[in-house]
Amino acid sequence: MTHTSLRRFDMRLIIGIALVIAAALAGFLLVTAADNTTAVYAATKTLAPGHVLQKSDLVLTDVKLGKSGNSYLSASQLSAGSVVTKTVGAGELIPISAVGTAKQVATTNVVVQLDLPLSSDATEGSTVDVWASMAAGQGVFGPPAVIIPGAQIAHITEATGLAASTGGVRVEIVVPQTKVAALLESQANGDAISLVPSRGKA
Repeated sequence: MTHTSLRRFDMRLIIGIALVIAAALAGFLLVTAADNTTAVYAATKTLAPGHVLQKSDLVLTDVKLGKSGNSYLSASQLSAGSVVTKTVGAGELIPISAVGTAKQVATTNVVVQLDLPLSSDATEGSTVDVWASMAAGQGVFGPPAVIIPGAQIAHITEATGLAASTGGVRVEIVVPQTKVAALLESQANGDAISLVPSRGKA
């Protein structure tokens, strides 16, 4: 075998070895990536804005998120007094962007007792507009108007008293603190209050 032939043989051998190593490395990285999971929190129930996170609200879940894993709440990122800033559905992973402090969420939870049933679209975690018809006398009400747009339902329970006999419900809603006084005044005046699902809103 000539010197030139030996040289060509050595090059082919080196290239062949390099290809084998590259294939093995690629396979290793693929398997490693497939087995790489991230432990992040998921919500055990629907969480509304303003809700202070408790351990019972959360469950650690191992999921394959890749680079997006940094976008979800992990155990090391949860601090005492953390507050939900936007609705997270039951079973959903909790985005870091949905968690903040009480100062960031200037909202208050207010319970409203409705005389009529809720729409089937109005569920816990959904967004509703609060409508009120001003009481103008015994059984007489003025035209309805929106007094709080984009409130969110935190909890729904069975109504009590007269509302219970008409199919009404008690609904805990999350409203901006600046709107609390108007809502409480409307309730104290005996206005007819309704919650209407906000179309096109989260």
